[in-house]
Amino acid sequence: MIYGMYLSAQGAEANSVRLDVLSNNMANANTTSFKRDVPIFRINPPHDQQEGALNPLPGDLENHSGGISLETITTDFEPGSLITTDSEFDLALKGQGFFQVGSAQESFLTRNGSLSLDGDRRLVTADHGMPILTTDGREIKVPLEATHVAITPDGVVTPFDTDDQPMGKLGQLAVVMPGSLDELVKIGKSMYTTEGRVNPLEGPANIAQGFIEASGTNSVEEMMELVTSSRMFESNINMIKLQDESLGRLLQSVPRR
Repeated sequence: MIYGMYLSAQGAEANSVRLDVLSNNMANANTTSFKRDVPIFRINPPHDQQEGALNPLPGDLENHSGGISLETITTDFEPGSLITTDSEFDLALKGQGFFQVGSAQESFLTRNGSLSLDGDRRLVTADHGMPILTTDGREIKVPLEATHVAITPDGVVTPFDTDDQPMGKLGQLAVVMPGSLDELVKIGKSMYTTEGRVNPLEGPANIAQGFIEASGTNSVEEMMELVTSSRMFESNINMIKLQDESLGRLLQSVPRR
């Protein structure tokens, strides 16, 4: 019966983690270029099968076999759909890749191409105020005389004057890929950092000006999973209560000496 309580507690713990992950995905359903997290669980062989029926159960929840446990939480980097904004400072990546933002000394990766001009007329991320970087690690500074800016699919930034004439290229935006997506660490608001190697994107970049990338969260699917996980959590809690009550009645039925 105690073993059954262990299994139910594991189930409750696993679904509690799943609820946290799904809730965070739901909270970011409208966050530009957000990538949903996916918890991966491991089904453990029963104690008797793994340790033998004659070996005693461990005294803590973490070390006993059987039931289900969290293996890892991974991120789904599947590109999201594009939303038209017609803003000249909104960029979206079609396909793989990340923009590089920050400085030459410390840079971060993001697919959130919602940009704006700061007080120094640098092209920065609208959410963080971080400069977006070029392929040679420079910031983009738009001349005061420029009336608008054009950005080509491969990231070349060109300002135009009042006569709609190009004022010269300001640089080419860097589009990169980490050595492995598994090395990326979320730091919030669709930003990532990595201690691994970052390489230029293989093949041409495909930047769409006037678009942003939608969140990777599908609200309907996440809500259905949220309801299912909530019910599974409640079922495990009820099983713990039921087994606890049964154990209490069993102990009360034992005659006292």
